[in-house]
Amino acid sequence: MKIRTLFVGLAVAACSALALAQAPIVIKFSHVVAADTPKGKASEFFAKRAAELTKGKAKVEVYANSALYKDKEEVEALQLGAVQMLAPSLSKFGPLGVREFEVFDFPYIFDDYTELHRITQGPIGAALLAKLEPKGIKGLAFWDNGFKSFSANTPIRTPADLSRRRCWRRNTARWARCRR
Repeated sequence: MKIRTLFVGLAVAACSALALAQAPIVIKFSHVVAADTPKGKASEFFAKRAAELTKGKAKVEVYANSALYKDKEEVEALQLGAVQMLAPSLSKFGPLGVREFEVFDFPYIFDDYTELHRITQGPIGAALLAKLEPKGIKGLAFWDNGFKSFSANTPIRTPADLSRRRCWRRNTARWARCRR
C-alpha cells in the first residue's frame, strides 16, 4: 500500500512539474498613463512581441492607467516583487537615492533625440542603469517620454501664449495679473 501511495504521489508530482514547465512566465507590467498614449501603446506592443518571440512562454500583462498602483507606489511595488516591469518617469528613481536620473527632467538639456540617445544608449546610460541594481531594480532600457512638451487648457500657438501661463509663483503680483 505504501509503494502504491508513493507511486501515485510521484505521478502527481511529475504531472505538476510538467504543467508548471508548460505554464507561461507571467510578467506584470504596470504604468500610470492611459492605454492610448504612446507609452501605453508601446507597452501593449511589447506584450504582443514578447508572446510572439517566446512562442507563448512569456505572457506580459499590461496594467495601464494606475490600475494596480499609483505613480508614487509603483517603484516600491517593483522592489517588493508585486510587479515585474514598470515604465516610470526617470525622476522616480531620485527618492531611491539615485538622483542622477533627475537630470532628465531639466528642460532643454538635450537639443534633440539624437543627442538624448547618444547619452541614454551609450556608456553613460549603461552606468545610470547599473546604479539601480543595488536598489533591487534591473534597468533594461530608456523609453523616450517626450521632452520640450507643454500642455494647457487653451491653445498654444505662439511663444506669447506661453507667457500668460508662466504664473507659477503665487506669491508675486504677477500671479494676480495672470488669474484675471
